[in-house]
Formats: sequence, C-alpha cells, structure tokens
Amino acid sequence: MQKLRNHVLAQTFRELKGNPKWSICTEPLWFIPYSLFMPFQTLYMRKLGLSSVEIGTTVTVGFILQMFCALIGGVITDKMGRRKATVIFDTLGWTVPCLIWAFSQNFWWFLTAAAVNAAFQITNTAWNCLFIEDCPPKHITNAFTLIQMCGMLSVFFSPLAVILVGKYDVVPVMRWLYFIAALSMLAKFLLLYHFGGETQVGKKRMEETKNLSYFSMMKGYGTVFLTMIKSGKMRLVVYLMALTNIIQIATTNFFSLYVTEKIHLSDELVAVFPVLRTLVMLAFVIGLQNLFQKLRMKVSFLVGFLMYIASHLLLLLTPEKNLLLVMGYTILEAAAYAVIIPRKDALMAHYVEPKERSRIYALYNVLMIGISVPFGSLIGWMFEVNPGLPFLFNIALFGLCILLTMGSRDLSRLEESIG
Repeated sequence: MQKLRNHVLAQTFRELKGNPKWSICTEPLWFIPYSLFMPFQTLYMRKLGLSSVEIGTTVTVGFILQMFCALIGGVITDKMGRRKATVIFDTLGWTVPCLIWAFSQNFWWFLTAAAVNAAFQITNTAWNCLFIEDCPPKHITNAFTLIQMCGMLSVFFSPLAVILVGKYDVVPVMRWLYFIAALSMLAKFLLLYHFGGETQVGKKRMEETKNLSYFSMMKGYGTVFLTMIKSGKMRLVVYLMALTNIIQIATTNFFSLYVTEKIHLSDELVAVFPVLRTLVMLAFVIGLQNLFQKLRMKVSFLVGFLMYIASHLLLLLTPEKNLLLVMGYTILEAAAYAVIIPRKDALMAHYVEPKERSRIYALYNVLMIGISVPFGSLIGWMFEVNPGLPFLFNIALFGLCILLTMGSRDLSRLEESIG
C-alpha cells in the first residue's frame, strides 16, 4: 500500500486540482457504459442486417461529418468557452446517439447516429482545453495516463455484458445498454459542468473573441494552418494521430467480427477480451510506468509499435477456436496501447501554443480525420475480401509510425527540454 501511495500516478492525482481532477473523477460515468456496449457494437450492427461495407460506410460518413465539427470546434470553444461547449456537445455527441442506437432498426438508423455522434469532435477540442490548460506541464503525461486508467477500470464491468448476452441475445441486451449509457453519460457531463470551471485561457479567449463573428474567426484558421504545416513537430503529431486513428478502425470495429467469423469463437467471449486487455494495461501502468517515465520517448514509441506488430502477427497466425492465442494477441495489443496512446496525447499537449490551443486542436482533428476518411469503407472492403487484410494493413502502418518517430529530430529536442 505504501508503494501504491508513493506511485507517480498517485502523487499526480493528489496534486491535481480543479478541472483536471474533476475530469478524472467523472470519467468512469462515460467509460463504464462505453465499455459495456463497445465490444458488441459491430455484432449488434451485423445482427440487424448490416454488411461489412455498410459498417465501414457508417465509419466513413462519420469521419466526413467529424471533419466539419472538428473545424468549427475551435471557434465554438473560444466563443462559448471550454466548460459550456463541453457540456452541450458532449450531450449532443453521445447521449443523443446512444438513444438512436438503442432503437436502431437498419443501416439508416446507424448512419443517422454516426452523423449526430460526429458532434463529439467539438467536445474533443473543448474538453482537451478544459483538461490541459489548468494542468501543470510536469503532470500532463501522467494525467492522460490516469484518464486511460479510468477506461481500464471501467472494463471490469464488461463481464456483466457477457452474462446478459449469454442469457438473452445481443440485440435486446444492446438496446438496454445503450439506453443506460445515455443516462450515465448525461450525468457525467452535468457533474463536470457543475463542479468544474472555465479555464484562465478560456476566459481570456472568450473576452478577446466576444466582438468577433464566427466567420471572421474561421478566416483566422489560415494563419494557424500555415504555422502548423511549417512546423516539423506539429506535422509529426498530425501523422501519429491520423495513423493511430486509422489503426483503431480495424482493431475497434473488426476485431470482434474476426474472432467470431474467422476464428469461430462464441459471441459472449467477445466481452472477455476487454477485461483481459484492462488487466494487462493496469499491470503495465502500475508496474512499469516509472520505468517508461525514465526511458526516452523514442524508445517507448519503438517498444510500443513493435509490440503492436507482434500482436497482429499472432492474431493472423491463430487457428480456428484457439482462445489462448487470441488472448496472447490481446495481452500484446493492450501493452502496446498503454505505452503509445498517453505519449501520443502528451506530445500534442507539449507542442501546442496555449493562446491558439483551441484552433490548433481543431485543425489537428480536421487533418487527422481528413486523412482517415477513406479508410472506413476501404477497411470494410478489405474485410469482405479477406478478414485478415485489415490487420496486415495495420502492420504496415505500425512500420510507418516507427520510421516517423525514430527519424524525428523534434522529438529528440522535446526529450531534452522536458528532461
């Protein structure tokens, strides 16, 4: 217990105040219901008659609309304020789609939900500003890791979904899970709004932009965009965000279909893997976070991406009904995720100039989504041709990520500046 109290993450949590701490405390209300329905979402779509191409198309259409929402997100965040924009567009982007998913009947319902869900990209900008701007720089990486841990701990509720799916059926269980998710997420958004507050940077930006029109602020994106494309470190973040986003299309949307249709594991086992994934990530974070904190960021990225490659190769080599090897994939993929994602998020926080954070975050999201747009339908088509193709494609992307991070001089300079 003494070791846990002295752990770097425990120290970070004790020292955090205001928005960062309240964001972490309320995050389980989003993560718990999400962890219950997410493993079965693709199966739910399949049970209601959607083809792999239709599933991929909902992802692509969602990406296109997310680009628009991400673009206006920076302006809305500055004009409306981080706190207000977060509660409004979190509700629109998550509570409303959950209700649509709960009553979905066919492809058009899912397409509509994907369209409404795109509003969460506005919150992506607003919430990140709310979370980061009052967070001491030395705590940023560990604060993102704590958010990640909220997601890990929430997955321990997923056996409930396994029991329900085993006793009843995917469709009725999912309808109830989506309905419960809508209520839980709404509670999270309202609690953060009530106990949180506007950031100092947010107050300043609201004052600076109160007499500016949305149109005039949108024109300012041109200058911000030129600054970004001229900056090697900002380009690196865009590349990593886009590539990891594309990678998640296959691992999030087609893993459950792969293990049920290609490896022929039972439907209820799908929710077991998130629990195993969580146990691995928790062990990794608690046991090895101090070690990775001491390693150079380049080394951490290299280790993480190599583990990703190993996990995908293992999955592709898994014979039918071999649960043990699928668990091996899950262990390696979870360890890689625990290393890569917090550091990718921290890179973005370190490289963004505070005054223009909202518009830079918005443009980051636009570029990330714009690069990712074609890949939803493409990966769906790949799965139709051969279920293993999306995962082979991911391996190529992991290799590209290694080349980008290992060859980045800006990453080396960042390591020197933050020690």
